[in-house]
Amino acid sequence: MSRKPSARPPAAHQTVLVLQGGGALGAYQAGVFESLSGEAGGLQPDWIVGTSIGAINGALIAGNAPERRLPRLREFWSRVAQRGLAGGASPVAAQPWLAALQGWQTLATLALGVPGFFRPRLPTPWDLSRPLPLEQLSFYDTAPLRDTLLELIDFKLLDHGPLRLTLSAVNIQTGQQRLFDSHEHALTPEHIMASGALPPGFAPVLVEGQPFWDGGVYSNTPLDVVLDDAERRDTLCVMVDLWDASESAPGTLAQALTRLKDIQYASRIEEHLDDHERMQNLRRAVRLLGRRLPPAVAAEPGVKRLLGLGCDASIDVVHLVMKALPGEDSWRDIDFSQATLQARWAAGAHDGRRVLARPDWLKPPADHLGMRVHTLPQEE
Repeated sequence: MSRKPSARPPAAHQTVLVLQGGGALGAYQAGVFESLSGEAGGLQPDWIVGTSIGAINGALIAGNAPERRLPRLREFWSRVAQRGLAGGASPVAAQPWLAALQGWQTLATLALGVPGFFRPRLPTPWDLSRPLPLEQLSFYDTAPLRDTLLELIDFKLLDHGPLRLTLSAVNIQTGQQRLFDSHEHALTPEHIMASGALPPGFAPVLVEGQPFWDGGVYSNTPLDVVLDDAERRDTLCVMVDLWDASESAPGTLAQALTRLKDIQYASRIEEHLDDHERMQNLRRAVRLLGRRLPPAVAAEPGVKRLLGLGCDASIDVVHLVMKALPGEDSWRDIDFSQATLQARWAAGAHDGRRVLARPDWLKPPADHLGMRVHTLPQEE
């Protein structure tokens, strides 16, 4: 994200937004973007990397001019909101009757789908052994999403605009991650839908004749894409996660299912951050040591190759993790009820403002540090 010149860190040559997958939880990402890109923050991304719902949010941002990005996000999340069984009740109330209504809301989503996003595939393919065409290997049809994307995204701007977009998907046949990058591909709705084709709900999407599933099947947090690229570039990376791997131990089977999703989709992100932090700090140390060597020693071929592993680039990772709303269950990623989406958006906007109030990432790093991680602490 490019920041206003008066506040932008001098070393931040690129600013990147990394968006996890998480279905309905993605409203939180939109709220974070609202705060960071508003008057107080003045942030607009240079590069967005996303998977699944993060790919959709990222495409809505990258595929619109700056003044239209937030309105398009609002339009998308308004379209997919379900205004029905739970009414306008707040999900944080955690009342027994509300929990029952939310259960019915989940059943309604499973039975009817989500407007502008997906609808049941009829007849429902309950016979799991029956051969089907590749594009029908799912319980739901995402044709409505394609129409929504075509209406809300300027694909010419997506391909030729200044904002880079990278989408993560997994090739079903090879089992390998595939990155669709606007600097290398002419992105289409199919690229975005491939990044969000989570089985068995959604069918594989063909791109360039190859079948793809949701990038979250491979890795739900495509952080490595940024940090590998950033090894030689000064970078500010804002990472917005939707799954908290550090919640308390479960006490019921329902809570156990919820924790399973949390841990699975958090994608061992803390380990990845620690590994990259050590590596980037080591690269900085190599460069600092190289400066202390006599010129004749530094020019020796073997030493020169080793010094080439060093790097002066500085990376700051601002890490936000969405905290689950009270009373949420393992189906929360398909809870598209209007009140819940609004609560998640508001939570994201609140955390975005908290990031701006704690601008440690604006301070120049110590000379020996190649990477710093600024994790926004959870509120009680």
